[in-house]
Amino acid sequence: MVAGVAGVVAGLALVAGIALLARSGDIEARLGDDVFVAGQVERLSAAVRRDGPIAFPDASPRRQRDLYVQHLGPRPEDGWLAFSAQAPGAERRCLLQWLPVEEEFVDPCSGRRYPPDGEGLTQYPTVVEDGQLSVDLRQARAS
Repeated sequence: MVAGVAGVVAGLALVAGIALLARSGDIEARLGDDVFVAGQVERLSAAVRRDGPIAFPDASPRRQRDLYVQHLGPRPEDGWLAFSAQAPGAERRCLLQWLPVEEEFVDPCSGRRYPPDGEGLTQYPTVVEDGQLSVDLRQARAS
């Protein structure tokens, strides 16, 4: 019993110490990756052309950043967009649906519609380097 209590106290002390260090700026607390590598632009652009924007579910512990990756450029290297797969303030179960005929997204919970570039949704910067598409999740911005 005493060993169990000591273990709990030691665990709490460790968590408190990490929190203090994170606040001091001496270490950086991170859960999940700050930059998401979506894949090769040739393959991704072909998939978007064939099936529409690609949804990527968030695999981080918080599961709050489901994304759509969209390609609206003339070449595989140009015209990439990444934005939230839910409307601002919507629950995770309200994943936006792509309507190919209308070429727009619809929120299944509210019925609100969004254009193919994700205007009105949280946007994330994209970078193409060496044929790979990356999404910077540190720089979310409302559009």
